[in-house]
Amino acid sequence: MANGSSSGSPAKRSGPRLEQTLHKNVQLLDIQRGVHPRRTVPEALQDLIFPPGETDTVLYAILDAAKIDDLQAVLEDAIIPHRRLFTGDEEEGFGDVAPWLVVLSEVDTLTRLLFTHLEGEDTPWNIARFEPGILFRASPDFDAVWNHWRGFYRMKLESGSSYYFRFWEPACMAAYLNYIKNDADRVTQWFCREGAGIDQMFLLENRPLQWLLTEIEAVPKKYTQPCSRDGKPLTLTAGEVGAISQARLERDIEEVARRIEKTFGAHLDEDRPKDMVFQRVQGLFGRMMPAGIKQLDHLYLLACWEVFYGPRFEEKDPQDELRKICLSPAQEAKKV
Repeated sequence: MANGSSSGSPAKRSGPRLEQTLHKNVQLLDIQRGVHPRRTVPEALQDLIFPPGETDTVLYAILDAAKIDDLQAVLEDAIIPHRRLFTGDEEEGFGDVAPWLVVLSEVDTLTRLLFTHLEGEDTPWNIARFEPGILFRASPDFDAVWNHWRGFYRMKLESGSSYYFRFWEPACMAAYLNYIKNDADRVTQWFCREGAGIDQMFLLENRPLQWLLTEIEAVPKKYTQPCSRDGKPLTLTAGEVGAISQARLERDIEEVARRIEKTFGAHLDEDRPKDMVFQRVQGLFGRMMPAGIKQLDHLYLLACWEVFYGPRFEEKDPQDELRKICLSPAQEAKKV
């Protein structure tokens, strides 16, 4: 079991480690009107996602049903291998929004949709913008791969309480894997299990100013180890949880900034810096969350004020009432 600390990355040990390559300013596909045959992935990523002559691995995705309308029906219509990761009580309670393991190919429409972005369109098939899942190349043994991934969404904290890790969210997964990249035990658990080894992983993120693709692989290649967890949930360290939580917070900030730009962009100064809204939202979160205002809808409201009235808007009240309210011990809903 890994022994990560609450600060910094775990110490490097003998065994496999993760190598990460960041592909910046990825250009996703457009509607490809008049193009035949249409591309399934961007040309610059073609040989990365579908290596020429590769026969030992296949391309999988773990997709979030909460982010793709009628995902089960889409998968059934596409006639591609798929299976829900949740079973039993979890399937009963969360089946409609559960993650699915899916096999993809170069000719699947779903593969094309995962790499297509139509700016400004709210159509149901414009799904890449929601970061609906993660992609990876792995063993063709579907059952082994399915069993492998089922061991990770229900985990334990060091306190003993349960923790549901939504590892199919690209930003959270990227942050977590970056944290454990030199921890041989953890890398083995995630990437090097016998019969279900993960050859490469691809995490596509819709960041405020660009699309990023993180390519991740375990080295040395072909390092494998038998599964020996005996069905017991993994225990997440405080440091690992911190890395995941920080990534989720950053994405919340970005999403609030994106909503403000979309809703009010026409009313803002055309000559503003590209990251002005993001910087103000980030500053607002940094002040209000320690003051006890943590609900996203409340932060969104205050972030709008921050954008329009300027940084530290609460200090511009001549009567100083806004600042006092923000810092008061009152309940969050009452403050807002």
